[in-house]
Amino acid sequence: MEKVICKKIATATKELLNCDSSVWQSGKAVLETAATPLANQPSPYIKGVYDETKIGAVKKITIKAVHNGKDIVFYCEWESGKPNKEIGDINVFPDGVALLFPFKDIDKTPINEMGTQDYPTNAWYWRPDFEEKPKNQVSHGLSTSLYTEKSSISSYSRWANGKWCVVMARPMKATQPGEETVDLMPGKAIGFGIAVWEGSNGERGGIKAFSKEWRELVIEA
Repeated sequence: MEKVICKKIATATKELLNCDSSVWQSGKAVLETAATPLANQPSPYIKGVYDETKIGAVKKITIKAVHNGKDIVFYCEWESGKPNKEIGDINVFPDGVALLFPFKDIDKTPINEMGTQDYPTNAWYWRPDFEEKPKNQVSHGLSTSLYTEKSSISSYSRWANGKWCVVMARPMKATQPGEETVDLMPGKAIGFGIAVWEGSNGERGGIKAFSKEWRELVIEA
């Protein structure tokens, strides 16, 4: 399983929520992504009109993670020919990126189905129309994703020179009442995955590019 090391650093979260911070200039990992299987789509309409070879416009994404003992912060960067910031005509949707974590045993939590009833997943979901307030989602399998009432995730994003940069931060432990989410502990490792949506390709919901296997996030003590 490919590893990403989340280093502990003495940098304020406000500084980390900046794509140009020196923290993000080196040590980044490049993860390959693939199209979500058309067979996994619950909608007969989607199965009927989509060409599976055209799903998953984003083929790779650059990622890095650090924490300062209080907050954990992820840097995500990927190529996108133009920014899609809101729902447009019938074939244009917002771009997006999400981090996915298993609540329980990684070996029993299928990433391609976003978990099961007994082994759910937690996603941190960013879109430009969320106005830097990413959503916290819980899924118990395909077509079960629901936003929790509250989210303590914050973000900063920028599109420039054909690339999106998105930085997402959240306290290591859940802080909002009713916010069902994973706790991330220094000195521990947890599986994670990633998904990316290219809105100009008609991608939304389950139509996206994603990491086909869990990666291991090792959080330094």
